[in-house]
Amino acid sequence: FESFSLFMESISEGLMGMLSSGDNLSAISKTVGGDSSAVKSALGMGIPAILGSMANNASKPGGLDMLKGMMSKADAANPTGDMAAMLSGGGSAGGSDMLSGLLGGQLAPIQNAIAKKTGLPASAIGQVLAMIVPMIMAKVSKMFTSQKMDDKGLTAFLGDQSKMAMQSSPDMADIMKQITGGAGEK
Repeated sequence: FESFSLFMESISEGLMGMLSSGDNLSAISKTVGGDSSAVKSALGMGIPAILGSMANNASKPGGLDMLKGMMSKADAANPTGDMAAMLSGGGSAGGSDMLSGLLGGQLAPIQNAIAKKTGLPASAIGQVLAMIVPMIMAKVSKMFTSQKMDDKGLTAFLGDQSKMAMQSSPDMADIMKQITGGAGEK
């Protein structure tokens, strides 16, 4: 894993910094109809859940192709990476599809577990996750392209990102262990 240390900025920390600053957090809170501290908590668990799921999918047959397809959709939907457009819910229709494709049968248990921890309704958690999936996909896509990674590099990169994200959210790490039977903990 040494070779990847050059670009080991934590996607989870970077996105949390962006999303919980300025008007971004209030825009998300307003969109989902939730209290900003609960929404911030949901983001802090949702980002690691998505990165963990991406890492898990990358190691499965056909999983990388699915992820690369989602990454190109995220790029096409918002080529400029316009945060305001993503937060206004403009990206959430594609985000819902990505979320379902990524988490599959784990979506409801993850939504419910985050809802239980934050006090937000599961539907609001679903909206938050649908908003951030395209952002995460676009960020990973940008790293994948700029670093000229091959499939093996992308899989290792996602594994490292997942590990860092789970370390930043012990609650989510525990939830993922319960839901996946420990599979998210590589």
